[in-house]
Amino acid sequence: MQHYLIVSALDTETEGLEQHAPIVYTGVGKVNAAIKLYEAILEYKPNHIINYGTAGSICLTKHAGLYKVDTFVQRDMDVRGLGFERGTTPFSNETLPEANGVVLGTGDSFVTNIEKDLEGLNIEIDLIDMEAYALKAVCDHHQLPFTCYKYVTDTADDDSADAWHENVAKGALLFAELLNDTYGTSTLKIST
Repeated sequence: MQHYLIVSALDTETEGLEQHAPIVYTGVGKVNAAIKLYEAILEYKPNHIINYGTAGSICLTKHAGLYKVDTFVQRDMDVRGLGFERGTTPFSNETLPEANGVVLGTGDSFVTNIEKDLEGLNIEIDLIDMEAYALKAVCDHHQLPFTCYKYVTDTADDDSADAWHENVAKGALLFAELLNDTYGTSTLKIST
């Protein structure tokens, strides 16, 4: 039985998706994402979380389209000054994951300069966003299955803001097809 919940940062990313499953909107950034998803899990008790949202592409070959994310990195965790590897949380025994499949770097910044914003990160990043790492951490804490899909809107450069605004709503149709084909309609009902 599919008792899943969709989680997304903004309603501009999800037009028409509410017919497939309830959607929880977190707002932008890791802290907002973690708080809202944690509350939603406790309240609605889903058996699967599916994150859908937009992302910037680091590799031009990855531009445009819908991608399932395989590896998650906290790209803005930078405590190299204390001897910790960039992308790892200090004093947590965390290491950078192996780059497997599509690698997503999450951080609380809108990237417009790849070399500057990802300097010193020792893993090849394919896509960047602002919430998924935190969402996955919350799901891991609750031992809840987490799946993430990102629609590429921009190439993380000087034109990113304009490209994001132009493309933010385009991925919902592709994601709706994927939901139909892969997950069906969620049986989870929530009050709004």
